[in-house]
Amino acid sequence: MKKKLVFILNLFILNLIFAKSLQNNEVYVKGSNINMKHYIQFCDETKSIKNLYVQKYEVTRKEFEEYLDYFGYNKLKKYSKDGGLFTYNNMMPYSDCAAVLITFYDACKYCNWRSMQEGYEPAYEIQGELSFEINYFQWKQENGEWSYYIPKMPEIRLNEKANGYRLPTINEYFYLLLGGQEGIDNKWWELIDITEFEDSERHSIKKVGSYKPNPLGLYDILSNASEWLWHENLLYAREDSINYSKNAIGITITKDNKANFNLKKYFNEKKKLSLVSPLERWFIGMRMVRNAE
Repeated sequence: MKKKLVFILNLFILNLIFAKSLQNNEVYVKGSNINMKHYIQFCDETKSIKNLYVQKYEVTRKEFEEYLDYFGYNKLKKYSKDGGLFTYNNMMPYSDCAAVLITFYDACKYCNWRSMQEGYEPAYEIQGELSFEINYFQWKQENGEWSYYIPKMPEIRLNEKANGYRLPTINEYFYLLLGGQEGIDNKWWELIDITEFEDSERHSIKKVGSYKPNPLGLYDILSNASEWLWHENLLYAREDSINYSKNAIGITITKDNKANFNLKKYFNEKKKLSLVSPLERWFIGMRMVRNAE
């Protein structure tokens, strides 16, 4: 009986340590009934932001490489798009820099994988598999004729009640970006010094946490790497409206907008978000959230 109690106590302590290690990399963000479309034109009319646990940092190269190793996707480490600066190691020079070269499919699959590793219910129902490729857009020869090949992405559905990791919705992303309800109320984002949060050097990704955090304690939310969102952009969708068109959001700093930078104004003056193909590997990374309810 005594041994059993000691075992249970040790297990309880281990669980506390594990939970603490997770919480150290997460920020609890209280939700709101705010209508984000009143603040950012790209948001929708949904008037509910859930309570969330949000990763302080973007997923790092080291973390993403654990996923690559697990599934045997190591050929990505030899990636080179244009040669020169745009190679795997040049784009991500450090193990603790933000991971890029992540497709939308990889992002959803990574969320599920991390959820299962840590005992959470996976948030995405992925119907089928997509064979891993470094470049999904290729010329292929079939029956003696060349054709430009674009594979069809498996259908991915979000289980909104799951407690596992997922990508933020477009409303959640901008809610987090603006600092949550308190940040919006205080308008902290008016006339900030953007160089404290981000710069315009795009040939490589910085170590996570290199810049000042926003009021929620989220680092690089103003985009070290551009970040994938869970969002159906029907305006640009083609035959597969669920998965064809997804958004990755980042900020481009120029000498014209560097001084007296207004975060809210910046996005409301943009004609569209940085729309990318869900199979594109470029400067695209991810940040995970999970439901706190």
